[in-house]
Amino acid sequence: MFAAFAAALLAALPTARAQACQPLSQTPDAVQVAWVAPVGRTVRAGTTLEVVRVSDLRTWMNEHGREPGRVLQALGVARRNPRAALRKDWKVTVFDVRSAWMCRPVDGATPGQDKAGVVACTPGDADALRGHKPGYSGCGYSLDTGASVRGLEVYRITWEDASAQGFCVMPLPRFLGGG
Repeated sequence: MFAAFAAALLAALPTARAQACQPLSQTPDAVQVAWVAPVGRTVRAGTTLEVVRVSDLRTWMNEHGREPGRVLQALGVARRNPRAALRKDWKVTVFDVRSAWMCRPVDGATPGQDKAGVVACTPGDADALRGHKPGYSGCGYSLDTGASVRGLEVYRITWEDASAQGFCVMPLPRFLGGG
């Protein structure tokens, strides 16, 4: 019986995956993005970050609330139960960037192909990043692990490019409070 259930589940995965990939919104040339990470996580110049648009994150918070666990789930960094993620302190780093400096992690897209104003990442850059595997969709947006629905659109950018125009770091609770 378990084997039949497992076979049915595996057969449904490609269909669920295909349905999960939905159109992406157009990205403006200049955009403010946020990298949400545990406090103490540092990166080097060549490190690739997974970021979301600040406007998208604020819109999501206005519609769904500002509870830290739910925000981390919408970003795809917390599992269905966010308790383990909430044992850490989190920070939000905000950058002003150009869309040309970013890529979207879209499986099956030709690298360099325009995906609503941002190019598709190379295959290696499109893989799930450390800390983002629970909600990685491969479609250019996160999976909201709390609601099992589409989360926020995600982009990839190197630290060197992201920090070129400066940045602001704040604790997650301050960002959630409107800081």
